[in-house]
This record gives sequence, structure tokens and C-alpha cells, in this order.
Amino acid sequence: MPTVSNVSSFRKVTPGMLASQRLAMSNDIPDIGKSEVAIALKRAAQPIGLTSTAYHVLDILLGLSKPDDWKGDNRPVVAISNEKLASYVGKSERTVIRAIKQLVEARILAYRDSSTGRRWVHRNDSGDITFAYGLDFTPARVRYREIKRQADEWQAHLNAVREAKRTVARLSRAIVDIVEATKDIDLTDFQDQMQAILENRQDIQLKAQALLDLYDLLMEALKEATDTQEKAPENNNMSGEHDKNVTPLFNTSSPDSYTNNRTSAHADENQNNSDVAYGAEIAPEGEQAKRGQLPNQHSSGQKGTGKGDFVRSETLDAVSISLLESACTSIQSDFGITLNSWPDLISATDVLRIGIGLSEKGFTEACGKLGRHVAAAILAMVAEKALRDPEKISSPGGYFRACCERAAEGKLALAKSLFGLAAR
Repeated sequence: MPTVSNVSSFRKVTPGMLASQRLAMSNDIPDIGKSEVAIALKRAAQPIGLTSTAYHVLDILLGLSKPDDWKGDNRPVVAISNEKLASYVGKSERTVIRAIKQLVEARILAYRDSSTGRRWVHRNDSGDITFAYGLDFTPARVRYREIKRQADEWQAHLNAVREAKRTVARLSRAIVDIVEATKDIDLTDFQDQMQAILENRQDIQLKAQALLDLYDLLMEALKEATDTQEKAPENNNMSGEHDKNVTPLFNTSSPDSYTNNRTSAHADENQNNSDVAYGAEIAPEGEQAKRGQLPNQHSSGQKGTGKGDFVRSETLDAVSISLLESACTSIQSDFGITLNSWPDLISATDVLRIGIGLSEKGFTEACGKLGRHVAAAILAMVAEKALRDPEKISSPGGYFRACCERAAEGKLALAKSLFGLAAR
């Protein structure tokens, strides 16, 4: 088939039309099939700027072209009248003519006009085109790599915008959760800054980056405030203020031997009581039930907070059920559970425990040491991490026990881990 691409004299030639004609006469045609070019064209339709009618016309013309015409160095030409094409599209002929012109100026098609303006294709006995007049797809074949690059860049842009929207929704919710969970620390300024960012009419990706920076500043402020609060009780304990209520013992009427025996007896009694209390706190709930005590219960006549209660309140500092729900998305989708309330989390512990391969005894011991709510929150965090990064956590059950040990020592930053999961 000749490489000459003619434009009838009745057409008003534009720079885009001339560019398409030059591409149509190119001898360097890549061997790209119809399906690859069609997919690239449809993916790049939006960044190219095609209207809905132009896209519809393009889809029909691609469907009318034969796959064999796209092989080797062939030049695929589609011969169909504007009248018939208009009936397929459901638009007027003038609308279809404008749509074809847009495809030509976008360097997807090229005009191959006959002297009479009619369009037809002549083929030999083998079915190959000998000469043809109509709409030539050669420019699209020549520009295949460029069109594919445009489509990939546009898809990457859409993915970035979608991820930015998710980041904005996730971080704004996390910031509100932190501010509401830490009423003893004034962090309302961060919520005001967040609201200003959300109301700003800037690009969504810029909003996401601004919220990421604000979230980092919030975490630093929260850490500094927490460190300050932790240091304050230590200083008070060292000052001796808690020794005011200690009753001093004076030896005024008894010999030294009597005083020593009396002191030793009281020491043994106090030591025994301490051992019993400590054993009740760290024993599993089943054993405590046999003894008539649970971690949250105290014997009659005793007041105060046990070791299990103290660790529980410290570990769940700044941890809310909404934070757990936003952070543990993988376990909710994979295990089919919901975390709308603390009872939901407690009821899902058996599923999560089996999911990470933790024995019932291991979880019961954790409940005895830390309390059921703390153990359940740690279990949800470990299961979430195991689902997201299975290669990093080879033994989720052992990781759960290690986290419980750190929580018992007051060294587990559970809130920070959950906020990190929510941010990712």
C-alpha cells in the first residue's frame, strides 16, 4: 500500500493535522498489535483530552479495524462513512466530523482522502490491503510508546491522588483521636491547625503532606508531655513526701533482743502478705478464680490499686477503641471482625489468638498479668503487624509474649505502635 497520505482540499489544514500526516507517512513503524495500541489509547484518553464522543468514535473505529492490518509494517485503515458512523454513535454527522478531527489533531488518526471524498479499502486474494482511503491508525502505532507512557503517568497520578485522600482521612481521624484521648494535655492547637489545612483549597497531595508534618509534630509534643509527666512522679518519690504517714517505732521499754524478735516477726508477716498479693496478681484468671480473687478484685478491708491495674491504665494511655479500629484494618477485613467497641474486641480474641498461633494458656496468662482489655489490645496490634509484614514477625505468639513482658515493665508504647499502623 502506498505511504502517501492525502488530505482533501476541502479540509482546513491545522498544525495538528499536518503532524498526523507526517506520522502516517513514516517508514519506521513498530510491530505493535491492535490490542496493545487499543489498551494504551483507552488508558490515555483522559490525559490526551478526548471528549466522550471522540472516545466513542475511537472505540468503534478500533472495533472495525482488522487485527491482521496491525501486523508487521502494515497501515491499518478503516473505511466508514460519516453518516453510518453517526448512526452508530447516536450523534449528528457534524458532531462526528468534529470528533474525528479531534482524533486526527491528537495524532491518533490521519486522513487518507480520495479525490471524491469517498472511503473504501481494496484487498487482494490474501486479504492484504492493496490501497485504501479512509481513516489511518498509523500515527497511533508510531506513537505507541509515547501514548503508553502518558497512560502510565496518568495512572500513577490517579494512584497518588487516591492515596493522598486516604492519608488525609486517616491522619485527620488519628489527630482527633489523640486530642480527645489526652484531655490532661492541651493539644487543641493541633486540631485547629488540622482544620485549617482541611479547609485550605490546595491540592490534595499538598494537604496530605501538611497533615503528615503536623502529625509528626503532634507525636513529638505528645512524647515530650508524656516524658515530663513520667519524670514528675519520680521526683516526688525521691523527695520523701510519701514517708509522712509512716509510723516510727521507738524502743523505750524493751530490751534489744525483744525489739529484734518483734521486728523480725513483723517482717516475715509483711513478706508473706506481699508474696500472696503478688501471686494473685500474676496468676492466670482461672487460678485466681479458684482462690476467690480476680485481677480487678481486692479482699475486704484492703484499698488501693494492684499491680495489674496500674500496668493496665499505663499501657492503655491514649488508646481508644476508635484508634484500634482505624489502626487494625487488616484483621477486620481478613478475619471478618469489627472493632466498634471494647466488647467487640474482647469477643474477637479467640479468632485473633488462633490466627497468630497463640495458645489459650498464653493469652490467659497475659490477661492475668495485664488485664483482659490490655491483653486484647496487644493481641490486636500483634495480629495486625503479623498480617501486614509476615516476613518480619516469624513467631507472632513469641512477639505477643515479648510485648506483654514489656507492658508489665511499663515499657510498651502501645499507643505509638497503633498510631504508626493507622498512619501507614
